[in-house]
Amino acid sequence: MRRYAPLLLCGWIWCAQAEAPEPAAPVQEGTLANQKLIQDAMVGVAAWVATKGCQAPERFVPVVLEPSRGEPGSRYWQERWTVIGCGAEYPVVIDFRETGLESAMWTITR
Repeated sequence: MRRYAPLLLCGWIWCAQAEAPEPAAPVQEGTLANQKLIQDAMVGVAAWVATKGCQAPERFVPVVLEPSRGEPGSRYWQERWTVIGCGAEYPVVIDFRETGLESAMWTITR
């Protein structure tokens, strides 16, 4: 086992130093969300930004990263909302998914 320890250590270091994947390039400016979904998601986004140290976000700039796919009522897409405030920018990637014709859910992925 001892002779494999340096090899395992090198592998671990290599994995730890691997760069994070580049964020996806926007395919469209703006958001695909309706006003109600924007309001609902903004509560979670503001809370997420608060955990990063900004209690007073000023505005957000949404872009679509992945276009809408699927049938009406079960479509899904991904957006990045860049929150600007407290002298910094906070990119928030959100997955949206319709859960029926009149409802949707969202998840902050990073």
